[in-house]
Amino acid sequence: MTRPENPSLPRDDPETDENTPSERTDKREETSSEPKAATIQPYTIFGKRHKRVLTVLLATASLTSPFTQTVYLPLLPLLGERYAVSNQSVNLTITFYSIVQAVTPALFAPFSDNTGRRPVTLFTFLMYTVASLALALVKSEYVGLLILRGLQALGASASVSIAYGIIADVCVPSERGSMIGPVMSATNVGTLLGPIFGGLIAWRSGGQEWVFWGLVIFGTVNIGFIAGCLPETARSVVGDGSQGRSRQFSLKQWMLLGPSWIGLPDVEKRQAVDSTPEESKRRVRFGNPLASLKIMLWKDAAFIIVLGGVNYAVWNSFLAMMPSIYENDYGWNQLEVGLAYLPGAVGVISGGVVNGRWMDHKYRKTAGEVGLIVDGVAGDDLDNFPIEKARCRDLFFVWIVYNASLASLGWVVQIKPHVAISLVLQASVGFFGTFLFFCFNTLLIDVHPESPSTAAAAATVVRCGLSALAVAIMQPLVQAIGRGWYLTLMTLLIGGAQGLGLWAIPRYGQDWRKKRREKLRTEWPPTIYSFTTTHSTQQTSDLDLQWTLDPLRGQTGSPLAVAHSSYVSGNLLSNSVMMSIILSKSADRRTTTWKQVLTKF
Repeated sequence: MTRPENPSLPRDDPETDENTPSERTDKREETSSEPKAATIQPYTIFGKRHKRVLTVLLATASLTSPFTQTVYLPLLPLLGERYAVSNQSVNLTITFYSIVQAVTPALFAPFSDNTGRRPVTLFTFLMYTVASLALALVKSEYVGLLILRGLQALGASASVSIAYGIIADVCVPSERGSMIGPVMSATNVGTLLGPIFGGLIAWRSGGQEWVFWGLVIFGTVNIGFIAGCLPETARSVVGDGSQGRSRQFSLKQWMLLGPSWIGLPDVEKRQAVDSTPEESKRRVRFGNPLASLKIMLWKDAAFIIVLGGVNYAVWNSFLAMMPSIYENDYGWNQLEVGLAYLPGAVGVISGGVVNGRWMDHKYRKTAGEVGLIVDGVAGDDLDNFPIEKARCRDLFFVWIVYNASLASLGWVVQIKPHVAISLVLQASVGFFGTFLFFCFNTLLIDVHPESPSTAAAAATVVRCGLSALAVAIMQPLVQAIGRGWYLTLMTLLIGGAQGLGLWAIPRYGQDWRKKRREKLRTEWPPTIYSFTTTHSTQQTSDLDLQWTLDPLRGQTGSPLAVAHSSYVSGNLLSNSVMMSIILSKSADRRTTTWKQVLTKF
């Protein structure tokens, strides 16, 4: 059955000239009951120019949390003197930041999947900037320092999981690698650049206040960038990016959907139709904070999440080891120790850029082997595509070099030869470790297209938890067995786990994913399951009949959108209520079902 067509805006075809949006002629005849011939609907209206802007914006936003965490490290002696507390008390602020950093994505990611990326991002960065301002002004209250660092983490830590969601919103699977590469490289770069800037500012100013003032400026610039450039992309809210927008300007629409110059090109804006008040209504729906934890109960997701997390954890434990290495063993000052993080940053950045393009190449190569013609416009149906093989293939050489570099780095810092050797090995670990880290995290959002931010939040919870554990056990183990044996032990543990993963995931991952889908199919009515699994790629399915019965097709307040949001947030509705939502046609009936839905929430 062909899907009936709806009024829509002209699209900016990402595969054609980005400045000449191709006009869509597929308009639904409201007075006719006969469907027209189906046309290919682009996955998104966002073209290459838009994605370049989003890449820069998301990279800047994603480095905020790790940068804010590590920029604080050179300040620890100054903070102990200023607040007249012990080193243990100062270290408690680091632990508290890490705990909040781990929990925050589970709170905000389901919210962004349901209500939208833009309002959640603006709110969290506003919270971050206010907390940074308060830290710059608080002079002597230790309790205030502890609480405000937690608020800083609360405001900064949701950006990474939201960035994964935005990438899944605007990129088809065959193109995600080239966008994930630079964006996620910024996350690791933030960890490495933080000590450099923190040490430099503290060294020049002689106090911690200007570091916090610098974070205030950074947060304010981010808010301006987000407000001026970030459009709403959540597919449960705006579909392919064209829905829910009126050509009549309103402050509320601008705050919720973003500026029209990026989300809606000028030629489209002139031809846009007015939305009725019913169409433009938005409802704030809080997601289930436990939704990200539920994802970890599935075998395929748990395997991917843990393998990505152990890599990050060991890398962070070495970064925490670096100040004692270069200050105590090589006699470097605070600024020089900060500069020692640069080789690792260079490795991470270059690895992210190279690996992003390589992932896209591997996707196309795998598609050719299975006879799939890559659809860069509407996106590919991954249900029967071995995406696990595409992401994990050809990585055994990378895995060998990474683990050899990591173990060698441990023995180099143990025997202390020329410092250049350890710096080169840091760059190697950063470069090849990025390949493995991005492989698993990209695969995670590939296999969870219905809730990418929630899936990314699950990875963040595990990643930060493992990182905190690795940092906590690092010092006792180093004192007991030395740096060389510590990193050798970590290499054996994570190397063995990742080697097993690179062997098992391409062979069994697709079967695990199918079993998860079948389990969901038995738990949910077929209509709901079909909607949640096809909505993100606009694939034709047996849901077409229900599309014809839904007079508000694709609008943010439609019954289908409510059903989708309730699914991804973990809010379970009874089958009878679900079906009444889906099949409602009249305004009176829709009002009744809205009340039923709200009582269930």
